[in-house]
Amino acid sequence: MLSKVKNVISERIQINDEDDFNIEKCRNKLIDFLSENVKQTINILEQLDENEVLYVSEVFEEIAYNLQSTEYIKCLRDIEKKYPNIDISDSIEVAEEYI
Repeated sequence: MLSKVKNVISERIQINDEDDFNIEKCRNKLIDFLSENVKQTINILEQLDENEVLYVSEVFEEIAYNLQSTEYIKCLRDIEKKYPNIDISDSIEVAEEYI
């Protein structure tokens, strides 16, 4: 599953930021993959580098809504500490509201 997620991230990186249609396709794939299983999602997120996390952060809130997991929120907090250059505090707040 990690390789699938990394492939989608690579695909997303290649898309022009004004290509909303294809960006949405990548977002939906990431949401689907990362909403299947909390433990698997956490495992995947822990293995991503800062740039990959940046792209996945586009869908953190949707994943939070689907997973409804305090473990996932803890993982987001850990990511926030690990990569302080990525501002995901708003996503964490929204994730907490979903629980």
